[in-house]
Order: sequence, then structure tokens, then C-alpha cells
Amino acid sequence: MDEVARFLAEHPPFDQLPPERLRSLVRQLEIEYFPAGHVILRQGGPKAAFLYIIRRGNVELLREGEHGADVIDTLGEGECFGHVSLNRNAEPLFTVRAREETLCYLLPAAAFRTLIGEEPAFASFFARSAVERLEFALRATHAEASPELFRTRLRDLVQRPLITIAPDATVRAAAELMRDHNISSLVVSGDPPGMLTDRDLRVRVLAAGRPDTTPVREVMSAPALTYPADGLVFEGLLTMLQRGIHHLPLTEAGRVIGLVTHTDILRRQIRSPLFLPRQLERATTLADLRVYAEQVTATVGALLDAGARVRDIGRVVALAHDALIQRLLRDAEQRLGAPPCAYAWLVLGSEGRYEQTLRTDQDNALVYADDAPAGAEHYFAALAERVVGDLIAIGFPRCPGEIMATNPRWRQPLRVWQGYFRSWIDVPHEQALLEAAIFFDFRQIHGALDAEAALRPLALRGREQRVFLARLARAALRHQPPVGWWQQLFAGARRDRLDIKLHGTAPVVDLARLYALEAGFGGTNTLARLRAAGGQSSLSTDDAEELAAAFEWLSLLRLRHQYAQLERNQPADNLILLHELSALERRELKDALRVVSGVQQGAAWSFQVAQLA
Repeated sequence: MDEVARFLAEHPPFDQLPPERLRSLVRQLEIEYFPAGHVILRQGGPKAAFLYIIRRGNVELLREGEHGADVIDTLGEGECFGHVSLNRNAEPLFTVRAREETLCYLLPAAAFRTLIGEEPAFASFFARSAVERLEFALRATHAEASPELFRTRLRDLVQRPLITIAPDATVRAAAELMRDHNISSLVVSGDPPGMLTDRDLRVRVLAAGRPDTTPVREVMSAPALTYPADGLVFEGLLTMLQRGIHHLPLTEAGRVIGLVTHTDILRRQIRSPLFLPRQLERATTLADLRVYAEQVTATVGALLDAGARVRDIGRVVALAHDALIQRLLRDAEQRLGAPPCAYAWLVLGSEGRYEQTLRTDQDNALVYADDAPAGAEHYFAALAERVVGDLIAIGFPRCPGEIMATNPRWRQPLRVWQGYFRSWIDVPHEQALLEAAIFFDFRQIHGALDAEAALRPLALRGREQRVFLARLARAALRHQPPVGWWQQLFAGARRDRLDIKLHGTAPVVDLARLYALEAGFGGTNTLARLRAAGGQSSLSTDDAEELAAAFEWLSLLRLRHQYAQLERNQPADNLILLHELSALERRELKDALRVVSGVQQGAAWSFQVAQLA
């Protein structure tokens, strides 16, 4: 009995049970041997009477259909089956067959249900759906992290009573009030309220030569950007970073009740993203900008340690990288002179989706106005060379596929870009779509030309072309998660390794893009696309939720892996070593990959991919 208890204590979820509960469970177990090829549970057959725990050997799960049985998974030592039938109190959804001689511990249904009802960790592990299990895994990850940014409410950072001033008061009175209370800003009363900061006094009063009798209303910022007092600190941090502000009035029931400054948040976290704008502003050389890019990477690690979700980290990094590229573009314009016409700088791929977390190769493009004067192409060619070259010097490699503004193909007038999108949609050659999918993730970050307004409606025309969607669906199926045989997970010829991007996150990105276009949603972020497409396209709401949970979990696993490599001064890659994962992580990985595979199968059917020539 002690040997059985030791075995169970090494495998989830039994390792989460209290010792006395585990000993009680062991006393209720039965043991059964199954020869190779023996069918233990039959799809559509009698309900499972036990939870089966594999002690030795392995089994395969088969989905039986008109044309035979497909292996959808394999389970090995320490893994369980039968819980799906027990949870549903219904016949098994899959056939379970011993792949080799297999020995199992059998936990009776009644004991299983007692544990489900009394042990939360046990219940979470055997949750009915993958989305519940993956969400639990994410919550558990965040629960282990620092609570400062992700559990603290903004109201908890308020250090002093709110100081306000009337809009008709003079700027002299405002300056004296700020001096007397040793503060750097005032909320200006009114509906809506305004803000007056020490910077306003310097720039709009002193530097502008205004008298000290000037009314506050003439130099304040109004309306002030406010935020709910019950918002999380990290949400406030993102807002301040995105808007480039240092003071955030907090509201409750429509009334300003306090003020939080960037200093209040900085006290809570040393490597805060709020340091980044100040560092970028002070940078004067490419070496300084390279340090800035390295600090962005360090901030990723700090946010990981603090328990940030990957979606939030991606947003912070996107804002930081946007600011860097905008700075390089402004510097280039100063060196080359004013642009000869309006243009737009686009970021593509993960940056365009707000999903870049660590420095990867560049993906960018340039669009300029159709009425460009003679010689404009030479200007924009020089601009692209300078900016792309600076990014390389800072640490962002060239795109291996040359999807950069330095490539003349991706530096064209607006009418040419409009022709590109029409061609991709109306004449959807599959190889061209594989290359062009990244352009449907574009996001404009600089320039006076509104490329978004001109190109996004063209991209959304894709929903009207079923052949285009079908070919996009087939492109989304080219890399499938290897869920059929767990032992065969590998990257290339290197066994025990999984390319988590190629077989995990990338297929989700492709599926989200497909279903968002079908739903007519113009956003680029993968999770936003899934939320918008669920129930509004061929993708069901349940599948959208499961795919979103799978994407978050796979992205977190990938980011942790890559950041650990950088911490060891190794180049970051996407190859996850399976033997380095815990038993629980392997289970969660299988859950996530199975979700992706299931949605891919649904897409193949919905878009009739098999009918394509």
C-alpha cells in the first residue's frame, strides 16, 4: 500500500491530496491487468464504472467513425482515463484500447465523485472542459506570482486627500497650492474635471509668457482622463503608458475621489514599464536605444515574475516598440527633410497583433500617397533603409523573408497596396496567401496617411469570397498539432522536442484570422479576434473560448521557455523539451494541443477544404 501511495503522490492531481485523503483513496483501489489490444472502454458503450490510473504500459484513445478509427491521443504511466464518462454520467466519447500490456489502478465511481465534491484541486484537474482546466492552470500560475500589480486596486495606492482647485482660480494660486502641499498636480473641479500639472505651469504659463493672473481654465488639460478607482494597478499602468501621462484621477460613482501618479506605481515595482518612456526620451545615440530595447526585454521578465498575462505583456511591449520605431522615424525625417507627401508606416505579424513579447525579426511596410511628387520613391527608400538599419543596430534582425519596407515590393503607393489586397482576395492563389497572411495583421503606428481607413475595408471584403476563406482555411491547417501519438511529439528529427510556435500558437493565429474575417471583424489581436468571432462565424462560442484559453497557455509556456534561454545567454527558440515539463504541464500541453486540433478539424469541414482543387 505504501508503494501505491508513493506512486500516486508523484502524479497530478493525487499529489495535491492531503496524506490522510491519499491513504483513504489507496484503500479503495482495485488493480486490473489488460493485454495488448484489449478494449477497456468502448465509444458509445456502457458508462465507465471507474477512474483508470495507468500504473504501467500505455493506452490509445480512438474516435470511431464510418471509415474506421482514428487515434486521437495516447496515455502513459500516471495518466488517467474514464473521467469524461464519469463526469457526464454517460457513455464514453472515445474507445480506449491497451496499446501494450497495461496495468491500471481502478478508483470506483462513487469514490471519484466524492473527491470531486470535496477536493477543489482534484475537481479542477478533472474539469469537464479543456477551457476550465487551462483557465485553472493560468490562474494557478498568476496566484504564485507577485500580487502587487495584479491584485492591488488603484484606490489602494492613494497616498493623500484629493486636492482640487476651481477653474476660475489664477495660476499663481494653483502654484502656491501645489507648493504648500508638495504635490505636482491638481484636479480642476468641474463636470468633466480637468488636470493642471507642474509641466503645464512651465510650458503653458512661464515659457509662453503668460501672467500669473491667468485663469487655470486657460492652461489646464480638459477633460481629464480618469479611471475607475476599483481598477487594477496594472490596468492603470497600461493606460498611463499608452496615453503618455503621469497622473491619473480615480473616480467612483462618477465623482473624482483620488489621484494616482506614476511615482505611486513605480514604488510598487522597480522595473516598471513606466520607466521606459523616460529612458527613450533621454536616449541620444543608437547605443542608448539598444539599452532601451534591452530594458524592454527586462521588463518582460519583471512582468512575467509579477504574474502578468501574456496578452498584457504583449500590449506593453507593443507600446514600447511603437514608441521606439516612431522615434527612429522622426529622427530619420529630421535627417532627410520633411516627407514629400503623406505616408504610413505599418508593423505586421506579431507586432501588428500586439503579441510580440521578445525581440524578433522585423516585419514592416510603407504606404505613401498616390499623389506623391517625382522623387518621392527615392526619399522613402532612404527613409526605410535608415530606419530598418537602425533597428538592426539596436538588435532587431532583418526579416528572413524580406518583409520589410526596404523591399520595394512592400514600399508602394496606396493604389498598389489596394491592388495587393484585391488580388489576394479575388484571385486567392494558395502560395500567395501563405506569404500574404501576415499583411492582414497590419497596424499603422506612424504617418499622416490613413492607411487603416483605406485598406481595412478591402481586407474585410474577404468575408464575401468563400473560395478565399476556404484557401485561407487550408493555409491554417498546414501545421497541425501532433496529438495522435504523444510519444511522437518532435521538432524535425529531434525527438522529445515540440516546436510550440509551429504546432501550437501559429495555428491558433491562423484560425483566429480566418474566423475574424468571416465575422467581419477588423481587429488584429488574436484573442480579440476569437472573442468577436465566437458565435458570429462558423466558430462556436465554446470553441472560441477553448481556443483562447489554449492560446494563452501555449503563449505563456513559449514565453517562459524563451525568457529562461535569454537569462542563460542562449539564443531564444521555440523548441520545448518535453522531459523538462512537469506531469501536470504535459497534461495541460496535451489539452491545449487537442483543442487546437479539434478546431482545425472543424474548419476543414466548415470551409469544405477537401473540395478545393
